[in-house]
Amino acid sequence: MPKPRHKKESTKKHPLVGSWVSGTEYGSEIEYIVTSHGTSFRVRAIDRYDEEVADVFEVKWDGDVLSFATHWNSTGRFLRARLQAVAKNEVSYTYTYTENETWHRKSAS
Repeated sequence: MPKPRHKKESTKKHPLVGSWVSGTEYGSEIEYIVTSHGTSFRVRAIDRYDEEVADVFEVKWDGDVLSFATHWNSTGRFLRARLQAVAKNEVSYTYTYTENETWHRKSAS
């Protein structure tokens, strides 16, 4: 009889499931809402300041870190984020984002 395949971890009562907001006084107004669906996750990203909802894609769980990307249509900002549970009601949030500036040619002296 064949050996059963490795059973995927259920996300039902996972420590990342819930709504996450910045814990610092001057932190971001973004709220991430993480839900589980079978053995995968879904993420919603909402700007609590103006209620804009970001496009969220590339949601991945590696067994330790939940990573995903967001795109904010109002600003064109693209952001990659990682959430990692560090305590029952606390996550480590790491992110990188795009920035847009206008540059000018330096004049030759």
